[in-house]
Amino acid sequence: MTMAERATSTRPGGRTATPAAALVAVGLDPDRGRDRLVELGLWSGDGPTAEGHELLEVISEAASPPDALHVLAELGRNQPHVYDRVRADRAWLHRLVAVAGASRPLGDLLARHADAVESLREPQPVHAAGIAEQVKVAIASTDGDDRAAAVAGIRRRTTAAIAARDLTGELDVEQVGWELARLADGVLAGATAALHDELGGERPTARLCVIGMGKLGGEELNYVSDVDVVFVHAPRRADASNQDARAAREEAQQVFTALLRLLNASTTMGRAYEIDPTLRPEGREGALSRTVPSFVAYWERWAKTWEFQAMLKARPVAGDLALGQELLDAAEPFVYPENLDPSTVSQVRDMKGRVEAKDEVVRHGQRHLKLAPGGLRDIEFAVQLLQLVHARGDPTIRQRGTVRALAALGDRGYIAVDDAETFSSAYRRLRTVEHRLQLAEERRTHTVPDDPDRQECLARSLGYRPTADRRARAAFLEELRSLQGNVRDLHAKLFYRPLLEMHAAVPASDAALVEQRTGVLSEDAALRRLEALGFRDARGVLRDVRALTAGVSRRATTLRMALPAMLHALAESPDPDGGVRGLRTLVEAHGDDAALVAALRDQPPVADLLARLLGTSEVAGELLLTVPQGVEWLTNADARAQPRLREDLVRTALGMLRWQEDLAGRQAALRRFKRREQARIVIRDLAGDASVTAVGAELAALGDACLEAGLQAVLDAVRDAEGTGDGDPASIAVIGLGKLGGRELHYPSDLDVMVVHGPTPDDGDAGGDERRASVFAVEVAERLLPALSSATAEGTAFDVDAELRPEGRSGPLSRSLASCRAYYERWAEPWERQALLKARRVAGDMELGRSFVALAQQHAYPQVFGTAEATAVRRMKARIERERIPRRVDPKRHLKLGAGGLTDVEWTVQLLQQQHGAHEPMLRTPSTMAGVDALQDVGILDATEATWLRDGYRFLATVRNRLYLLRQRDVDVLPTAVLVLEKLARSLGYGRNARQVLEDDYLRHTRHIRRVTERRFYGRT
Repeated sequence: MTMAERATSTRPGGRTATPAAALVAVGLDPDRGRDRLVELGLWSGDGPTAEGHELLEVISEAASPPDALHVLAELGRNQPHVYDRVRADRAWLHRLVAVAGASRPLGDLLARHADAVESLREPQPVHAAGIAEQVKVAIASTDGDDRAAAVAGIRRRTTAAIAARDLTGELDVEQVGWELARLADGVLAGATAALHDELGGERPTARLCVIGMGKLGGEELNYVSDVDVVFVHAPRRADASNQDARAAREEAQQVFTALLRLLNASTTMGRAYEIDPTLRPEGREGALSRTVPSFVAYWERWAKTWEFQAMLKARPVAGDLALGQELLDAAEPFVYPENLDPSTVSQVRDMKGRVEAKDEVVRHGQRHLKLAPGGLRDIEFAVQLLQLVHARGDPTIRQRGTVRALAALGDRGYIAVDDAETFSSAYRRLRTVEHRLQLAEERRTHTVPDDPDRQECLARSLGYRPTADRRARAAFLEELRSLQGNVRDLHAKLFYRPLLEMHAAVPASDAALVEQRTGVLSEDAALRRLEALGFRDARGVLRDVRALTAGVSRRATTLRMALPAMLHALAESPDPDGGVRGLRTLVEAHGDDAALVAALRDQPPVADLLARLLGTSEVAGELLLTVPQGVEWLTNADARAQPRLREDLVRTALGMLRWQEDLAGRQAALRRFKRREQARIVIRDLAGDASVTAVGAELAALGDACLEAGLQAVLDAVRDAEGTGDGDPASIAVIGLGKLGGRELHYPSDLDVMVVHGPTPDDGDAGGDERRASVFAVEVAERLLPALSSATAEGTAFDVDAELRPEGRSGPLSRSLASCRAYYERWAEPWERQALLKARRVAGDMELGRSFVALAQQHAYPQVFGTAEATAVRRMKARIERERIPRRVDPKRHLKLGAGGLTDVEWTVQLLQQQHGAHEPMLRTPSTMAGVDALQDVGILDATEATWLRDGYRFLATVRNRLYLLRQRDVDVLPTAVLVLEKLARSLGYGRNARQVLEDDYLRHTRHIRRVTERRFYGRT
């Protein structure tokens, strides 16, 4: 039973439906539908005949069943013999109904012209040469208006045949565009040849070519569209005289004017095409046709960016195709220049903005398929901008068609494959909607109608069908909104990606450095270019680049797109060669994980930051290799923007230990934790997100967390070994000293600590409890230090130094609070009291730590600090400088102990704190920089002195950190080797060839520090 028969079989409740209901179910007006079927002899007294039911089944699939039936009725009335043949061939009938139901103008053509109906019987693929011959015959056999009508008839009959195959699913949207372009090629070729023969005489003087532009050039023509063309001519003789050139120009003008008149003419068969030649130089004001040299002269002096953008789709379509290719060859260096002005990107964006501001777009809003946000132009402009930037160095993406270009961009890694597929799918769908719109009235339009009935017809032509609860147009409009939203979002991502400006600034020859195709750039040329960029081992770099980009994997194709700009960023880094090596190692370590290389392609700040990291610090590269979160910190600025608080770090470290079963596992977990967090700090540092002061505080917080977690791990191990559970015989606190205590760690800094304990007596002999507490605490301390310091397969956590404890190496690793009090009251040396200035509880028992810090401040800030005490401090500083500066090192270049070095700042501040701290509570801070601020606030240092100490200390600390990140053996000495000093200068932001500027700044800062030290530490004026 057919659909129409089912519709007429029953009503709800089992009663037979009326014939009128059958027609309504198909989508016909009962009265008009019956009249048409009567005309066709398909209606009996009780309703449709069996043949009538079959016809209704076919018509029910049409976009507009009434229009389809009307055309059949007209055909049956005017050409019954043709109608009978169509009815006998079901495939032919389906094609005719599909076209008649989707396009009223083409339906009218079919109703009136048997040859148009005949073209639908067995439509064949369009061949431009065959169309050209038909056009030439038509022109030769007619004249006047009949000639234009004959050509228009050929175009419209063939269009109807293409539409028939389109609407019945024989062609996809790309094939439709291709065949419509072939049709236009044939019409232009036949008309140009015929008119040239007619007007050029037996001995024509000119070579002529029609260049297809826009959708014609891209072979993605619409059913109804402007056909954009440019005309080019040349004298037929190679040695043409000026007279020959003039004759050729006049002949070209005459032929092309006649061509425009013929094809643009309105006739009884409509218009062949609306040919638009305004993309030519100077537009409507310019010559209709030019020679190739004339085009070049214009391009050299006057052409705008949009004119080169238009040439992306240029294709010779008619006439002397070799001449057309000469024009395209001449255009290539203009369209794809070696050096692209970065402003080109903004110019294309501005032009698109002007197009979108047109009244037509504002008036129709999202109904405008072409220009509304999320429309066809979003896709086309994004693709063309990507081509303008990247195709200079990669001819494989010089594709004229939008879908083909998207496929090439995805295959070559310039955009993600998923993005290319999303854009291609959306483009096909939007073009299909556009085709159906234009077929409806055979009119150039890009706007979805606002009339509900016309929307319903459009939706049906696209395959949507009504359901019991909603019309077909509802599903169509819902999908269209979703589609436009996806296109809008992806367009914003690709069209406005900052990477385009970066790549636009890369010369095409540099882009060719990463190409794997032979002949793009010779090896010698590539080596010379790398050397010019600043790479020292150009051959090694080229080897690494080729290893990164070899093959057809997604990773390789993506890197071929991302590397040219990244090579420029690496070339500006302190160690370009090391940066490339580090990049190769990192990428290979990530294997098939696409996150890293996709970030390099899509996020310029990531590529720039990674180049800075790898080209500055071998340490940073090694950390990124072993830290899975590294890529996230590179790509997510928010994730690294804020420092992690000490409490958060402690909580994370302790959480990692809970999953480990033994001390060895906990130590390994602690080292992984330290490495991960150090990587985050290094990235923040080199990204410019953290000052040297912030780096010091973050490293100190990390040190605290490692000590806190390490202490907990050791306590657990000792308890397990002794079976004591949680009933510890002593409370333990770890006290930070030195830079750890002051929260001013450098990357290479040790953790200076003391361990103190307090008894937790129950009942019994107090002395026995104290001894037991001491034994327990010393065992914990003895395990804690190597737990952090010893090297394992996971590296080390921190080097921990306990030599600042009472009695130094000779003293026990842990003392009770009472023992510490007795020691400092009776035996402490001046330097030991000075060390207490930095005392800060960093791990363990909170109350015990606070008690020790209170004790420390009593001895660090004595009520009386006289000349003898100051002299002792000065002597100790001199002794340290004398003993610890190696003989081979120039003292003036020692960052820590040299004149004007870090210790000058630290000891000056500490001496002033000891002299005045008992009476100035503001001075009681373990931080050197906070101490400088406080000394200025209370008036002990003047503003200039405080500024010199602050600036100098931060400068020297930054230099020391950079030397560590550069993996220099001696981080305490300013290098003398030219290459190392140059690398250091560039890592500090001085730029190329600025090592002398770095030297000058170093001398200035140390001179300023020394002047303050001489006055405030040594008391010299």
